[in-house]
Amino acid sequence: MVSVRCVVSAAVIAAGSPLAAQTAAITEGASSFSFTMNGAEMTVSRSGPSCPSSCIQPMTAAAGVDTLGELEVIGFLQNAVSNGSGLLVDVRMPGTFSSGSVPGAVNVPVATFLPDNPYRSDLLSALGVSTPDTSPGFGTAFTLVIFGNGPDDGTARDAIQHLLGAGYPASKVKYYRGGASSWSALGLNISVGQ
Repeated sequence: MVSVRCVVSAAVIAAGSPLAAQTAAITEGASSFSFTMNGAEMTVSRSGPSCPSSCIQPMTAAAGVDTLGELEVIGFLQNAVSNGSGLLVDVRMPGTFSSGSVPGAVNVPVATFLPDNPYRSDLLSALGVSTPDTSPGFGTAFTLVIFGNGPDDGTARDAIQHLLGAGYPASKVKYYRGGASSWSALGLNISVGQ
């Protein structure tokens, strides 16, 4: 009888723990993926945050846009940001940004990039685009590294799509898919209140 109580108690404890979290979709179109290995059916599933809103993002944000890892972001900060030709852009909301971000990042929330934003041409001007309302010139535009919260946050990809839709050259846009969560998970320092 003691072993049954232990099993029941363990089951109750596990049900309330993160280990027993509800399953969540991986992408908007798939809650799991199956494959066969050595004749056995195997499945990849996910628990944790819900999708949509926290769907796992692909490694590539758009054609022609490079995806960077942490060492490449550090190199970008040391080179392009230091010499004034690049900006590291955090597209999360200002409250989240101010609680901590990658050192050197500037906050430009994703909504700012939307085509219907009446101030979008001002934003493009601030990014170095000449004549953003007529025939934009991107020769002096900053090279941008765009990031959000992490691999399950689509805001960075959305911002990139809006930039490309405005004519921003893919060669001047980079994607840091890992975002703030991967940066922190690797133990890299964050800057608060930039």
